[in-house]
Amino acid sequence: MNILRSVSIPVIFCALLFSCKKETGDKNWIESTYTGSYKNIVFTESLIGEYGEGVYPENSIPSELKQLEYGRIEIDFRYNGGGLYYFSPLFYYGSINKNESDDSREEPQFHLAVEIGHYNVIPVPVENLFYTICTYNYPQYCRDTYYPVLEGTDYTAVIDRKPEGMRLQLKKGDSIISVFPYAFFPDSSQMFFKDVTAYTDANKGDSLQVVMMVGKGFAGIERGIHDLNGSVSGLRIYQYSLQTDAHEYELLCVRNQHTVNQKITYRINDRFRDENKLIVREYEYWPYLYESGAMVPVGAMQTKELDKIPNNKELTYIIKSADIGFYKIHLETVDENGALLGSTAQPFEIWIYPGEWEFEFY
Repeated sequence: MNILRSVSIPVIFCALLFSCKKETGDKNWIESTYTGSYKNIVFTESLIGEYGEGVYPENSIPSELKQLEYGRIEIDFRYNGGGLYYFSPLFYYGSINKNESDDSREEPQFHLAVEIGHYNVIPVPVENLFYTICTYNYPQYCRDTYYPVLEGTDYTAVIDRKPEGMRLQLKKGDSIISVFPYAFFPDSSQMFFKDVTAYTDANKGDSLQVVMMVGKGFAGIERGIHDLNGSVSGLRIYQYSLQTDAHEYELLCVRNQHTVNQKITYRINDRFRDENKLIVREYEYWPYLYESGAMVPVGAMQTKELDKIPNNKELTYIIKSADIGFYKIHLETVDENGALLGSTAQPFEIWIYPGEWEFEFY
């Protein structure tokens, strides 16, 4: 496969633009096997509520939160230890038993939780930050930062579920300390508030109810509510409302990546146009550096318009260590005379993460 070389600043979505040729000395390029796509679905954002530490029973949880399918959770917290020995929850949404004397079949069974540490994992306990989904008292899905949460440090955890997938990040101030393995899931179907509510409603019998807890939670494998050893200074939950299910543009075989000799073959597709039309690409780029285990923003935002490419043409790009940062990609479709035929209502958002985090996306 021919790989062309980018002649502009080292930005992946100069990827969405140029092809690159292998640089002298580069070896063992890893070719992505990912086959999904981004869908450029338009949505609006609104704040559902801000919450402090405590237990929020079913009658105090807003209906739009119970039915939340897409949205963002931001949790400002400080951790004081203990996650190696017991369940240490920042946030919990799920079922809980109304009556402690009920049959064990009525124990809490469905939840999502943000927690510090897994004290009962093999081979050794860890103090990483986890996003966990539990059904029928069994953890079905856990993703963690692969980076321990330090005691006495102020962090923000971000769980961002958009129509095109889920992104999970751990931040300290403006710096990104870590992202979770498989930190972005295009076409994700991972459980969120609406799914937990539906599970509980369908299986609650005469005793289960929905509850939300901040700084507290239920482990799902043992009785009793656990408290965080630390504090949650702020919890914000935002709702994303879809304006339309239709989406004109797709980025196929591209998603958040990391910079360990990645070779990506991708396509930009305007679903409403044929392959005789041309795609115009413009990106905004916020550069980052990787320092002391964190992605640190540096420098001003950069913009660039790239050469036109045929609609749905397969292209190849190589990601290098200089590419880390945040990109917004704006697309337009034009005919051979340059007449505008369509454009993205909002940009595609893509992160390039440092290779030092040593996790794979596929």
